[in-house]
Amino acid sequence: MSEPVDFRLNKASVAEIAEHLTRCDADFVPPLSPRVDIDGYANKIGQHATRFEAWAGGDLVGLVAAYCNDPERRSAYITTVSVQHPYQSSGLASTLMARCKEHVLSRGFEHVELEVDGDNAAAIDLYTKCGFEVGSAHGGMVRMHQDVRDETGMGTGRDFNAEIDDAAGHRYAYAFDLDVMQRFMIKSFAPFFRVGSLLELGSFRGDFTARLLPDFDDVTCVEVSDVAIEDARKKLGDRVAFVNSRLESVSLPRRYDNIVFTHVLEHIDEPVKVLRRINREWLEEHGRLFLACPNANAPSRQIAVKMGLVSHNAAVTPAEAAHGHRRTYSLDTLERDAVAAGLKVVHRSGIFFKTLANFQFDRLLATDIISESYLNGCYELGQQYPDLCSSIFLLCERGENR
Repeated sequence: MSEPVDFRLNKASVAEIAEHLTRCDADFVPPLSPRVDIDGYANKIGQHATRFEAWAGGDLVGLVAAYCNDPERRSAYITTVSVQHPYQSSGLASTLMARCKEHVLSRGFEHVELEVDGDNAAAIDLYTKCGFEVGSAHGGMVRMHQDVRDETGMGTGRDFNAEIDDAAGHRYAYAFDLDVMQRFMIKSFAPFFRVGSLLELGSFRGDFTARLLPDFDDVTCVEVSDVAIEDARKKLGDRVAFVNSRLESVSLPRRYDNIVFTHVLEHIDEPVKVLRRINREWLEEHGRLFLACPNANAPSRQIAVKMGLVSHNAAVTPAEAAHGHRRTYSLDTLERDAVAAGLKVVHRSGIFFKTLANFQFDRLLATDIISESYLNGCYELGQQYPDLCSSIFLLCERGENR
């Protein structure tokens, strides 16, 4: 991919939709133009469909269009899914589908349907991975459907196991994350730890959990990926109680003295709802929440913006979207969501002043160019300039119930 991608809703004009469909014509199975008048089809989409769009370099490169006009059946119908070269096989279609289903849920709909040619195995595989099931077949077409509610009435269509996989040109976790950032997160958190129990929200494969175990005997971890939990269990054994669930719907039996929530909130579909559950349900009266997220204003990211690799500081790149990112926080927007959930912010900081990308750090860490004193210097400088750190950190306590 030559340009970073922005996701937008209903921006494209009819002419831009027609141009996009024309560029994708040969990728449809069978091709689109022999089946429909593209200009007329684009006009219908522009007039009547809700459009979930991906833009790069001023061009519409990805499109999912859905008709949300059947409130009695509470069902939406996806009429087209299209991604241009070279943005195919990047997770873009899955991200647009997920955004479509989030919108459908917000409108009070319960079902999503679509039709696909029975010979289009790649598309059927994509829709299956997005949570659709094969229904009826007629005239060579296969009808697929999905109930977008889960057991709590809020579905996602997300494949959480796939989101933790490394993507093309982008790893989910770098050596810099595991060997440098996690160590300095502990250094930042430890002075504020309460004696007692610990709840870790989003434990991934247990690497950070292992760093927490010397400080806590009573540890519970909630993780949405069952694959990640199995890996964590192999590392940590029975020293940790694991719960496999989404944070939006998990049921926990008690409150906790410490809650660690690192590099997860940016993945959550409803961040304020989860933060509100922490405040109301999970945090002890004098407990503390350790909330950390990647920083939109990290110098490494700002440099990427100036290089033209990322459109703006808070953008969600295609690689991040493939890993389940829904947003990119800065200190002000992170505190906004914490306060909206009723939490009381008692300390603000940053973790590690960072000018290089993760993959660049990984290469340098394998040499003698970067010393331990240099890493410590970056950590100390980050205390002076929290808004220029790799991660931003809020220490929160229970506040008013909202």
